[in-house]
Amino acid sequence: MGGYVHPSIKLVSPSSCCKRGIISSQAVSIGNDDGQGVWVRVPPTYHLTRNLAMQTLEQLIPKEVLEYAPLSTLDDGALLVLLLVQLKGSGSKEWEPYLYSLPDHPSCGFFGENNINILSEEYKLVAQESKRYVSRVASGMAADYGAFFAKEHWPSEWQNSAEKAIEWSLCIVSSRGTAASQEYGGGLIKLVPLVDMFNHSQEHKGFKELTKEDVGIDTSLWEGSFTVRIEKDYYAGEEILVDYNLADYSPEEWFMSHGFVPQEASHRQEL
Repeated sequence: MGGYVHPSIKLVSPSSCCKRGIISSQAVSIGNDDGQGVWVRVPPTYHLTRNLAMQTLEQLIPKEVLEYAPLSTLDDGALLVLLLVQLKGSGSKEWEPYLYSLPDHPSCGFFGENNINILSEEYKLVAQESKRYVSRVASGMAADYGAFFAKEHWPSEWQNSAEKAIEWSLCIVSSRGTAASQEYGGGLIKLVPLVDMFNHSQEHKGFKELTKEDVGIDTSLWEGSFTVRIEKDYYAGEEILVDYNLADYSPEEWFMSHGFVPQEASHRQEL
């Protein structure tokens, strides 16, 4: 309840900047739309969170495994990685639209040999080192939990390999996970469908997690929702961009997590 999608938004591929993006299919004027003032509002009931991961995974993994590899010791990102692998393998009907929106070949710098092979020397060594680290992490997680995942709907190229599935999921969570309040889902990182499909530009505002102070009593159903606000007038066909609010990221961090380095970060160097 409390969700909303503006009737003018449209997914396009490619977009003006990237492989795909979201545009306004019609001219939209700020303050003169349908009264909502937002492009999207995604309620917490449709977020992938730490609490959802714990509820889902604890039903799958035997108690004797949880005694030596307890899920409660994993950080939020690791739990989301495992949750996404399970949802992908089970072909979850509830989450099918979101799963379908996720790329089989995400663009983060450490994923896939093809990504690394086309890199300039500036980033190739960093990517190779990151790939080795991710492989070790995925191998460890697969050893503990891989036998218990549903695999029926995994892509054939994963060859029923939990390690490959986890590497893919690590890339998805790395590039799409967003900071959040523990009050709505129990963790500090979550995945928010649709909101995570907007492309980045520092020239625009970021998305926002609505708090009690934001929504007031009359709109309490919106509390905990993530929104992308209409911040200016848009012409038909214009791409809707948001600021990812990663001002402290180095070029290497941008590239490893998202597969690109925005202009505002290109002058910064990793210390």
